[in-house]
Amino acid sequence: MVTRLVVMRHAESSLDYPGLSDHDRPLSAKGQHDAPRMAQALSDRGWIPELILVSSSRRTIETLEGISPVIDEARIEIRSEIYHAGLSSLSKQLGDLLEDGTTMIIGHNPGSEVLINHLTGLWEVMPAAAVALIEKNGEEWCLIEVLRPEELS
Repeated sequence: MVTRLVVMRHAESSLDYPGLSDHDRPLSAKGQHDAPRMAQALSDRGWIPELILVSSSRRTIETLEGISPVIDEARIEIRSEIYHAGLSSLSKQLGDLLEDGTTMIIGHNPGSEVLINHLTGLWEVMPAAAVALIEKNGEEWCLIEVLRPEELS
């Protein structure tokens, strides 16, 4: 087995509720549409996590709900430390990755892009609902693929 990390940025959030705090913003209609599409893409590729670490924000929780058809067996941990986390906080989350398994982190930008860069040395654009698969080979992390909603057929 190989250690795999799936990094997902939350789906598009709504800006229609100016009175809400950033933490409490829900998904937009587009975000509600994109999350299940990304779930299907994850399923098609076999990127099914056994552990999901998710930010405590409403939009990340709603993204998690949108991908729920393919994650019903996963252990889910909601972590406030992932909300708008920088590299230091995200790196601490890596200590809980499943060795020889698949872990998913659902978070925000720029954290998603920074984490991918830190692990692989590559810069990838992570728009809303984008998902990246990274595999660990020995001590090295390798970017396998990035899926973006607008690139799915």
